[in-house]
Amino acid sequence: MNDTQWPRYEVFQQEAEGKPVLHNGTVHAADIELALLNARSVFARRPDATQMWVAPAEQITSRTREELAADPPAAEAAGAAEAYYIFGKLAEQAQASLLGEVGAASGEAAVAAALAQFGAEAALRWWAVPAAAVLKSDPADAGPMFAPAREKTYKDQAEYPVVTMMRQLRAKANTNHKDTENTK
Repeated sequence: MNDTQWPRYEVFQQEAEGKPVLHNGTVHAADIELALLNARSVFARRPDATQMWVAPAEQITSRTREELAADPPAAEAAGAAEAYYIFGKLAEQAQASLLGEVGAASGEAAVAAALAQFGAEAALRWWAVPAAAVLKSDPADAGPMFAPAREKTYKDQAEYPVVTMMRQLRAKANTNHKDTENTK
């Protein structure tokens, strides 16, 4: 059986300048550019965004606190060091947030560097995302990138007062039914 699903991309979003970059979810797309556009369509409705990042899920090294306790990552790896963004899930009900950046030769070595830099108990889950694999929206393009989504009221649940409309329709139907019975 062939897998027909497009590759999965993790989506990270910054709501406003000075706010943290948070993991917001995932999208599937044929390539990374389409992933960024899909992410905008899916996640830039509410809340506002000033910047959005996408990264291929397959390139992210992810380790839980329990996995790290059972099998600590190797701090050293052969090869040239590259930049990794480190995200940590700080609480069970929280989104993973950007903690900083480390240089390492592999994702596992990046997790080891993050543990040394931030402390092993700092996060419940660690993500090492190769900086070279991330496509970021340009903060200078925040207006054209995200403003159109704010004006699409069809994406706002408040535009669909379905329960209220159904109650009004039932009340009208009941009134019409009573009027019909009274004229008989």
